[in-house]
Amino acid sequence: MKKILFAVAAVAFTFASCGNKTQAPVEAAVDSTEVVAQEANAAADEAVANLTELLNGKDVNKFQEALDAIKAKAAELVALNPEIAKEYVAKVQNFLKENADKVKAFVGDNAAVNAAVSALTAVSADEVVSGFMSAVGDAATNAAEGAKEAVDGAVDNAKDAANKAVEDAKAVTEDKVKEAVKDAKEKGAVAIDDAAAAAKKKLGL
Repeated sequence: MKKILFAVAAVAFTFASCGNKTQAPVEAAVDSTEVVAQEANAAADEAVANLTELLNGKDVNKFQEALDAIKAKAAELVALNPEIAKEYVAKVQNFLKENADKVKAFVGDNAAVNAAVSALTAVSADEVVSGFMSAVGDAATNAAEGAKEAVDGAVDNAKDAANKAVEDAKAVTEDKVKEAVKDAKEKGAVAIDDAAAAAKKKLGL
């Protein structure tokens, strides 16, 4: 009876262990998403606070740098989690839209900064993120094409080098054959002359 109870307990423990192993990756994925979400929220709050401080100053260039940093952070979040990236962009958009008059007065006729503001506010957060995703896709495609061209170029160069080496080897071989034939002819002529001289000597000529 005790053996049966031990066997049942062992089976139950095995199933429990398998269940835990199955849940572990899911829990890890959830934890990872939460970490990214917390990071995005903190980054959005920091970005809004920074923009608020800059609006109370006079340096328009720093305002543009802040907007560029926001776009860079959005692109980084897109690679981690597009949905969280949308929330980040939406928070920044809300601030810029709520303070549109103040931003417009602050930026004035600075075309570059106006374009940067427009890039973040003229379309929805979904469209902003989609734009970043397309850019990432294009970059990956370009990188793949560049790598393929580099490989093709290397192969072509290797073929050219091999062909040249073969041609050089053939040229060297032909030259050696010509030299050998010439040398043989010269030695043959000398041998013939020597033989003729010896025959004449025997004949007393």
